[in-house]
Amino acid sequence: MMQLLTYKQQKVLDILRAHIEKWQEPPTLEQLRAKLGFASLRTVTQYLDILERKGYIVRRKNTWRNIELRNADGMWGTVFIPVVANVGCDDLSVYAQGYKKGDTQADEYIEVDKKIVEESGEIVAVRAVGDSMLDAGIHSGDYILVQFTDNVKSGDRVAAIVGDMVTVKRYEKRDGVAVLYPESKDPKYKPIILKEDFKITGKVLCVIPANANVSSDIVPLND
Repeated sequence: MMQLLTYKQQKVLDILRAHIEKWQEPPTLEQLRAKLGFASLRTVTQYLDILERKGYIVRRKNTWRNIELRNADGMWGTVFIPVVANVGCDDLSVYAQGYKKGDTQADEYIEVDKKIVEESGEIVAVRAVGDSMLDAGIHSGDYILVQFTDNVKSGDRVAAIVGDMVTVKRYEKRDGVAVLYPESKDPKYKPIILKEDFKITGKVLCVIPANANVSSDIVPLND
């Protein structure tokens, strides 16, 4: 899996892909500069350096139109999923954030196999905060793929909103009472016992370690 793209990096890649799809050839640096609204070619080359380092493009030496997309025709079978929020893995440690389905203005994206989306429906990525799910392999800073659904069963790991807080826990339901269990040997983390005023927003599909996708922007989108 390739490294994450920020929103700005994704926008540059989208414009690059759109040009190639329309004209069947890559743009020149000057064409890219104009499309992106940059004042200098240096900013364009900085973004291309990032995209190449992360594996999204290849630039051939000694050629004028030298940019090649590594996934131009979708043959890898991957899609980009937005990283939409932080979620608490400590006991209700992060306020619920107002992400709406279909929102595309995320700051980061993560690349996943299309089959995950096709089989699971609408999914997003969220960033874990806290250590109460360490025994489930979820560390603070890791990325969690969450399927939007309230159709969960006992034993599933879920993202749940309790009051104005959101958390990730293992879900159990018994005799009309829901229990959100931490998965940590640390005794400070306790189960959360609930009957009302909470909502299951999604089911955890998988966890992606944070150290597998270290990235940051080094240039502005508008110079």
